[in-house]
Amino acid sequence: MIRRKKMAKFVAREKKIQEQKEQKEKSDVGRANLLQKYLAPEAQTYLSALTKNEPHIGKRVEDILLNLIVYRGLRQTITQLDIRYVERQVKGEGPKIRVQRDGETSDFGSYVKDAIKESSNDTTKD
Repeated sequence: MIRRKKMAKFVAREKKIQEQKEQKEKSDVGRANLLQKYLAPEAQTYLSALTKNEPHIGKRVEDILLNLIVYRGLRQTITQLDIRYVERQVKGEGPKIRVQRDGETSDFGSYVKDAIKESSNDTTKD
């Protein structure tokens, strides 16, 4: 009788694990279908490469995009640029505009600051 109880518990546990696995597979298929429907082809390629190279970041970006689609009602095609923007927000990176001048590369923000300083110095000399 004890053996039957243990066997019944084991079978119930295995059945529960199988149901969870099937539910996860169904959920993954639904997620993939939604993303395929709303992502542009180059965006799908970029997201799959991101998920392959950085799984944690790629999963987070997918979650954010699905949240926008499902809960916020986003019904437009998502481009690669949109995905890159979300990726940068997840990573906490700021814009990276570089200016190359006289063989020297500098950040656009510092370039603008230098230009402002030079123009303010020129006006104070006059």
